[in-house]
Amino acid sequence: MRWLGQAQRAFELMCERAKTRYAHGSYLAEKGDIQAMIAESAAEIQAARMMTLDAARAIDSGSEARTEISLIKFWGARMLHNVVDRAIQVHGAMGVTADTPLEFMYREARYARLYDGPDEVHRMVVARKLVRDPYEGVPWA
Repeated sequence: MRWLGQAQRAFELMCERAKTRYAHGSYLAEKGDIQAMIAESAAEIQAARMMTLDAARAIDSGSEARTEISLIKFWGARMLHNVVDRAIQVHGAMGVTADTPLEFMYREARYARLYDGPDEVHRMVVARKLVRDPYEGVPWA
């Protein structure tokens, strides 16, 4: 949950930069690669938001929710890292300076993959559970 706000802020910074930075004859927002970065980021943020809500729903219903929680822990951290990385790319060299919060956010995004336990542990929890029963604790079943 905590990574959604950071990702949203990085996304907003990326979009603002794309709208205002003019380079090589057009605004960055008019360039296909930048549009793809924006679309990918929006999709990843929305997916993480839905996974977070699904984990909360499972917890509220009294379920153990281990699968849902582990899924969002590794997906959310990866999503944050990806979105911040794209925002830095859109900002260019300025993105890795103290002129924007992105440099700090990037460091935090990397740590996010460790704070709640390493991604590998969460993926292992999910895989073990799904190998036993591919339909246990997953919303698409």
